[in-house]
Amino acid sequence: MTIKLKTSLSKTLTHFYPLAGKLSKNRNTIDCNDQGVQFLVVQVESNLLDIIKSPVIKELNQLAMVEASSVEEQLAIQINLFACGGIAVGISMSHRIMDACSLSSFVCHWFSAAKGSETSLMGPVLDSAVLFPPMESYEYSSTVHSPLKNTVTKRFVFSSLAINKLKREVVKNNCTLVNPTRVEVVTALIWKCATAALGDCKASVAFHIVNFRKKMVPALQDHQFGNLFQLAKSTAHPTADLASLVVTLKSSFGKINDNYMKSLTGENGVEIAKDNFREIKNSMIQEGVRVFKFSSWCGFSVNEGDFGWGKPLWISIVNLGDENSTVLVDSTCDDGIEAWIVMNKDNMKRFEQNVELKDLLVWPITQPHPSAHLAASS
Repeated sequence: MTIKLKTSLSKTLTHFYPLAGKLSKNRNTIDCNDQGVQFLVVQVESNLLDIIKSPVIKELNQLAMVEASSVEEQLAIQINLFACGGIAVGISMSHRIMDACSLSSFVCHWFSAAKGSETSLMGPVLDSAVLFPPMESYEYSSTVHSPLKNTVTKRFVFSSLAINKLKREVVKNNCTLVNPTRVEVVTALIWKCATAALGDCKASVAFHIVNFRKKMVPALQDHQFGNLFQLAKSTAHPTADLASLVVTLKSSFGKINDNYMKSLTGENGVEIAKDNFREIKNSMIQEGVRVFKFSSWCGFSVNEGDFGWGKPLWISIVNLGDENSTVLVDSTCDDGIEAWIVMNKDNMKRFEQNVELKDLLVWPITQPHPSAHLAASS
């Protein structure tokens, strides 16, 4: 079993060769020296079903080498073999050279290689630097992280029925809304309830990661490798209703369009991209402004793949530590969404007690007997 995973991983890395390289001394380029990736097999003396029923972020972090994102290697794999016979594949990636969509593409190729059919998939396109030429003097620095302040991470599950209820509600309350997406309505609800939980502010700002592959003309494919995203900024009054927040989100998402992408690939593209990330830092230092960060892994093709033993029963995110941040992933039981949210402990208690939120959550969460579990970190 582990030999199959290791062999197919090796085949996959021949296509995604930057992942087997080493970060250069200036930390701006990858030396594609084929040094390989970390691959660890761990025996876990517990039942995987217990972890899936009541996931705890500290336990999930142990299923992946989460520290891999802070070292020179770009990728690390941890195979967890449970006493019950279940398998958890933990994948740790560096966010320096790839985003969640690129990770999904990599995993799908690995799935295919494990089943002996890797030639059926299109290989990654590794020419993103042609579209977005780097500046030689540019130094990478993160401006999007907030310091940890006694935080806690929890999962909230919204069924497809609950999400459809939200959609009907916002459309009923705002006749201008047409076909709001499930990501938009869930993001709006979390944003609204989180703003109320933190309280006492003059404005609330939401930054949402937008994969811009489909925003370009012509559109890029999902196998276009790299960090191809921008941040959509939405600002609202702290007492704004749900429908208004959805409208605001839609508007901010819509600004990342073909015209914006033309400017991003133009002469001043690097400065525009840097300004996009500086907006978070600038918003965080404004007095009386609450800042929330969102990312969605929903709709990625990794949800449909498998290593030859059937589809993963559950896909999770680990290593979440950024305060007031949310990651949305597809629920495996229906077309719902699981939201992983990081907050200060006191704020989380108030957030959980929000009546509007509690009415839409799925409690408890049940799953069939597990055969595989995929965890990812960044």
